[in-house]
Amino acid sequence: MRQTTSIFYLIFNIILITQTVNAQNSFSIGLSNNTNYAKPGETFSVKGNPGTPYFVYHFSTDFMPAPPPMVENANMGNPMIVDTTFQVTANETISVNKKGLYFIQSDTTAKAGEGFIGVTEDFPKYRKMKNIYPTMVYISTQNEMMSFVQGERPRLAFENFWLNVAGSPDNAKRLIKLYFERVTEANIKFTDYKEGWKTDRGIIYIIFGSPDTISNIDGGIRWSYNSNLNHGQVEFDFFEEDNQFTGSHYELKRSYDYKRIWFDTVKKWRNGTLQ
Repeated sequence: MRQTTSIFYLIFNIILITQTVNAQNSFSIGLSNNTNYAKPGETFSVKGNPGTPYFVYHFSTDFMPAPPPMVENANMGNPMIVDTTFQVTANETISVNKKGLYFIQSDTTAKAGEGFIGVTEDFPKYRKMKNIYPTMVYISTQNEMMSFVQGERPRLAFENFWLNVAGSPDNAKRLIKLYFERVTEANIKFTDYKEGWKTDRGIIYIIFGSPDTISNIDGGIRWSYNSNLNHGQVEFDFFEEDNQFTGSHYELKRSYDYKRIWFDTVKKWRNGTLQ
């Protein structure tokens, strides 16, 4: 009898959790800049029922950049860490003062909620070098990244990197402009629970540029590139997945088959010939 009761209780809880996760939130988040992110000093408010308490969680987790497209089952980062919690009421104006993920719930026993990301003051077009260096991870070696972040003269390491790969100051300027324009565009277009340049669409956009065609597929979208690297047409499929913090986001279907086109394209960045 005790075992039957335990099984019934387990089934009941599974049903309850499923219903809770699938339930629609009865509130929304209003950001003062009308985007899905907030800079320091900008504000947000919860658009919901007057008198209802809403619970805000701030995660200090620094999410990892997306792994290359041929890396399957990659470690996606550190455990989520809640460093601050507080309570707000509907339409109360709250100032954002921390970088990281904000997650709001009306029911703390549920998984459902709404979220947005707190970003740096120079987002989406980074101007401070400490925010610029990390975005170069997709075309840099581990030693190069260490020299940007921890070297005695990181700005000089940054300049020397681009001069070495470009071969001339003029080509270096061209490549820097191209790379960081793509970083900015990725931040604007793809930011969800983490900065756009760190997302699956962000990494592909930065390395390969804007796709030649975008088409709908079952459960997602397909980006197609007419490659000039003797690979023929290259396609990347992104599938829309449920996300606890932002409703949904797109995840790349990774494959080892992308290895050659990835390294060939990164090589073009690193020998200064990418157009």
